[in-house]
Amino acid sequence: MQIRRLAMTLFCALPMAALMYGCGSSSKEGSSSLSDVATVGDTACIQCHSSLTEPLTGESLITQYQQSSPHNANGVGCEACHGGGTQHNGVGPIPYPIPDANRCATCHNGLIAQATNANTAFETSNHVDGTPSHTSGVCVRCHTHEGAVLSNKSGFTGDGTVIDGGVYLPPAYTGAYTGIKCETCHEHGGGLRSIIAKDTLGRDVAWNPSKTSGAKNNQFNLCTSCHTMYDYTGNKLLADGIITVNGALTGTVGHHTTSWYRMIASTHFDDPLTTTTIEGYNIRKNGATPCFDCHGHEAKTGTRYGNTTTPSIHTDWAQSGHAGKLLANKYASNGGSPTVASVFSAGAIEATGAAWVHYDWDATTTVTAGVATPNRGACQKCHTATGISNMLNNPDTYDNTGAGNDFTHLSGWKKATATASTVSSGQNEVLYCWGCHSNAGKGTLRNTTKAVLDFTYQSQPIVITNAGKSTACVTCHGGRGNVESPRSTRFQGHHAPTAGFMYNEKTHMGYEYAGKDYSNATTHFQHDTIGANADGPCASCHMGNKSHTFAAVTETAGTITGITNQTLCNTCHTVGGPYEMTATKLEEEKLGYQQASTILNNYVNNVYTNPINHAVSTAAADSAQPYYYLNVSNDVYGAFQNAKISADEPGAYVHNRTYVKRLIFDSIDFMDNGVLDGTITLSSAMMTAYPDAVAWLRANATTGVASRP
Repeated sequence: MQIRRLAMTLFCALPMAALMYGCGSSSKEGSSSLSDVATVGDTACIQCHSSLTEPLTGESLITQYQQSSPHNANGVGCEACHGGGTQHNGVGPIPYPIPDANRCATCHNGLIAQATNANTAFETSNHVDGTPSHTSGVCVRCHTHEGAVLSNKSGFTGDGTVIDGGVYLPPAYTGAYTGIKCETCHEHGGGLRSIIAKDTLGRDVAWNPSKTSGAKNNQFNLCTSCHTMYDYTGNKLLADGIITVNGALTGTVGHHTTSWYRMIASTHFDDPLTTTTIEGYNIRKNGATPCFDCHGHEAKTGTRYGNTTTPSIHTDWAQSGHAGKLLANKYASNGGSPTVASVFSAGAIEATGAAWVHYDWDATTTVTAGVATPNRGACQKCHTATGISNMLNNPDTYDNTGAGNDFTHLSGWKKATATASTVSSGQNEVLYCWGCHSNAGKGTLRNTTKAVLDFTYQSQPIVITNAGKSTACVTCHGGRGNVESPRSTRFQGHHAPTAGFMYNEKTHMGYEYAGKDYSNATTHFQHDTIGANADGPCASCHMGNKSHTFAAVTETAGTITGITNQTLCNTCHTVGGPYEMTATKLEEEKLGYQQASTILNNYVNNVYTNPINHAVSTAAADSAQPYYYLNVSNDVYGAFQNAKISADEPGAYVHNRTYVKRLIFDSIDFMDNGVLDGTITLSSAMMTAYPDAVAWLRANATTGVASRP
């Protein structure tokens, strides 16, 4: 196989800085005699092998090893890969003259050094092409191993002027072209290859769109040498020469200019001038692994148009609410055949993506006349990937003002100082893979221990444990407050506080009327214990099929037609039993919940005559919001809050059915006669208008009387 060559000395992985001294000597791979051969150190190796060169480039293998290898930089040494050299002396036997992937795995086992499945992942990638079909002209630049290595070395890298303009040509090569392999990207010892480009005067310069300091390359620079995004300075975005970005025409990449799914300029860039839309995903280009933040050696995304029928994790996530459904918009742009131009010009994020663009989330502090005022920093832990990653890494010490969040990977962002406000970027983040995952390729989550919510109950912190892999979900979907928080025109629990209702006995998310029981009956409520200390309730239901769409149900024209993890439901909701849960039953529950909430809203808004007769402001300034909430009693304000639940937590009827039903029932009970007497009476008009509410509240179909659930 191609990759079972000298290339495998490159460790087929990200630069592996975590290797430890002497790991080779403790290797148990191979016979004990190979493992036990004593080492002599790099100096002896270099003295004899300094003349060895890479046949394709003519570069010294020792030079490559010394200038880029993470093994050299961390003192691991040649013999960690090749085995001890005391019997070698330049001519004798050496345990591993051409180390393969198995040799790599002796250290990269997750204990000594970071584990990797790079060998297998690369073999399944689109990069593998044993007999490349593009072996002539400029195509060799990215479609062959030899063309890529020589082009990167000679400066045939960059925009359309370089690649398509005829001014520069691929370096001469008379041998056979082969497909992309490990050594296309890695030098001897595993380091990433350096890339050379041409500046505007035709001079050789470092290809450095990441703007990293120092001579060493990084992952973003390497990958963008083919998957071009910016020019060599990192300032000019490269697309198709038509789109206006940041007020200036962009350059061209030379080929594939209509294939938006190949052009990361069309998929991984958010124009900072259009702050109310998101056109693409932002990359942490200055980070250690900006591309592997989401991709691994397999590099596949499946985002090519039409691939929705064979979804991948990438396509699922990119069409989910966590990604603002951005990919779905790209599919829909330009009549279903998106190009680079249509993707940028469409520019519209789907309506439910407002969580990512509603405010300028990376603005942390405003300083006026020397006084610093927090801006949106408190929102960052859920409305930015940077914030949620930091929160999950350190839930006990995370600064809820957002002061510790660094957005320097966003265009033009600068941190606030004692005298200057945050210089905010017009760019936005959605919930990227690296927000929840410390290693997206392996699915490693940042925190599976506990979720620390940023509000209290009876002055005590609210900490949710035992949620396992769902901990990340609970952290943001646990809510931002309850009715102990200061009064507000909005729902105190904030938007989408799903976990806040599931863990209601800790959060007390709704307004609970004095003297009423809101505890969960463990005999029939166990949603908060699903997958305890394993997948947890959120992942068990919303990712039962491992899909990153996070859809717990399927719907057709707004009607529930299927349950994603029906098998899980059936473990308690026995098929054929009195509590069987089907898509039809779930739809009935949804409609009942919605209609009962409408009845409550009608009471709150004085649509129904009631003895409470609370004041509704008619002032012009108050016309857009029911500001009467400021001057009413606690119980009226509580009804007002509970009436908002269905809009902010539309799934509460399934997440904690009895709890939300009691909240709505008690609110109607109070609003209909000013007394909590344990019964409500639905009028004939109500029953006619809202028949599903009659069943959901278990009201008598003739009298309309219902008792507290």
